[in-house]
Amino acid sequence: MSSPAPALSVVVPAFNEERLLDGAIRRLRHTLDALRLSAEIIIVNDGSGDRTGAIADTLAASLAGVVVRHQENQGIGGAFRHGAALATGDYLILWPADMPADPDDLAPYAAQFGRADVIVGVRRRRVGYNPLMAFNSWLYPKLVATLFDLRLRDVNWIHAYRRTQFLKIRLTQRGIPMLAEALVRLRDIGASFVEVDVAMKARLDGVPSASRLRVMRRTLVGLFSLWWTWRKEPRPSLVSP
Repeated sequence: MSSPAPALSVVVPAFNEERLLDGAIRRLRHTLDALRLSAEIIIVNDGSGDRTGAIADTLAASLAGVVVRHQENQGIGGAFRHGAALATGDYLILWPADMPADPDDLAPYAAQFGRADVIVGVRRRRVGYNPLMAFNSWLYPKLVATLFDLRLRDVNWIHAYRRTQFLKIRLTQRGIPMLAEALVRLRDIGASFVEVDVAMKARLDGVPSASRLRVMRRTLVGLFSLWWTWRKEPRPSLVSP
């Protein structure tokens, strides 16, 4: 007799995370268990050049509900798409390997399962942001609203997606703009949305990639490239969530 599908599939993209991966996945597994949430963890080794892949394989062999997939480097968007295609949960969520996970971090999403197709996490405040990053985080959702008529308070954080709806959309972006693209395309197919306030915590290690000027430039280029393609696509009349 087959087991029922889990409520949640957590996709963890991992690129050169050998210092953090073991502790992060064990903490995430403990968090999901503490919430009594039926969940699987899908680690996507995104073409790492260090021991990330080997550590991920060891975790999958020792922890229940953890699976691993390996791929060539495709960025966070490519890794999430790959993990989503393998998921079996009712909902999907992307969780960075360098972000700590505690029960109160995931509880706001779990409380909305079954009530909406897309659960949008809205950060109460930005942690570890320099002035340029803070300005960008203020500007980015306004830019997305202007280009795509998608008016949400936070388009670039942790979101949960009903898997059956998510698998209906086609994503083209590999990097950070993938998060906005998913919201836009889900809105376009009539998915329902709800926003939940969540806390943002400091990274476990390193600095955010979004703080690098080349990443900022690549994000803007990707977003405008998406808009240029999207605006030519046929779609029904849009109603912003």
